[in-house]
Amino acid sequence: MLNSIQRSTIFGIFCVATLVCVGLDVALVWAMIANGFSSGATVAAVMNTLFLGGIGLQFKRLIEDAFIKPELLPMSKLHQLATERSGILESARRNNQDIFDTRRALVTSTLRFVESTLQGWIPGSHFELCVFVDAQEPLLFSYFDSNHDIVARSMALRETNPKFYIEKAYEVTKALSNPSSQPRIVGDTHAASAAYAFTTEEQRNQIRSSVVLNLDLVRPLALVLSSDAKGAFKVSDAKLMPFIRYAGELIHSDLLDGGFLDKVRESKPKLFPVEAPLKLLATAESTHA
Repeated sequence: MLNSIQRSTIFGIFCVATLVCVGLDVALVWAMIANGFSSGATVAAVMNTLFLGGIGLQFKRLIEDAFIKPELLPMSKLHQLATERSGILESARRNNQDIFDTRRALVTSTLRFVESTLQGWIPGSHFELCVFVDAQEPLLFSYFDSNHDIVARSMALRETNPKFYIEKAYEVTKALSNPSSQPRIVGDTHAASAAYAFTTEEQRNQIRSSVVLNLDLVRPLALVLSSDAKGAFKVSDAKLMPFIRYAGELIHSDLLDGGFLDKVRESKPKLFPVEAPLKLLATAESTHA
């Protein structure tokens, strides 16, 4: 994003270049009228006109980038995120809040920040963002969507059935059990080749494309983003995936801090009936063996 001095400088250069080209065009046309048309003068006039057109296109792009296109990540949003995180930690300290709830609040704050940034950036009007932990009994640890809901319908179903997400063949369970450093992008969830599982018709309408990103290659932890528009997530977007990875690392650090992720099963034993601590993924162990 150009600052005001840079914008003024470039604007001035373009204005001078434009005036020079227009003046030269006028002089060439006047010379051809006064002295008769010649091939040399005609070629010069055409070349100058093409150059002037090129300047016009570049000027148009400059105006769009500097004044029309919204800034994707204004500093005010980063400041708001930092302030909100500080408030969550201070409130947790004063109220002696449960560590599970504190970490969930921090992650949800990050998801809210991501959702507000994606609005107007990528296709879609409704976004859902989820963070899942555990591979044996996957848990939707944190949720946020464009309706500002922080509780998904599936959360209650998961409480009564720890294997819910596995039985319903959620896309994220593949990532939890078989992590990859590359994002898993589904450009069209309705395509037969995607074999995407929907639990309700409403979910089918709200999730048209998605991306799943493993946040840890050893521990089962994944970030899922979905849009109600097809083809919303593209690797070719030079800024999108780095931004998603940035948010993922922020979530990753919140859950790794103090060994929380390794103790998540112990912190909420009722959510994990299988009496076993969080283990390294078998696939990761076999890879490193």
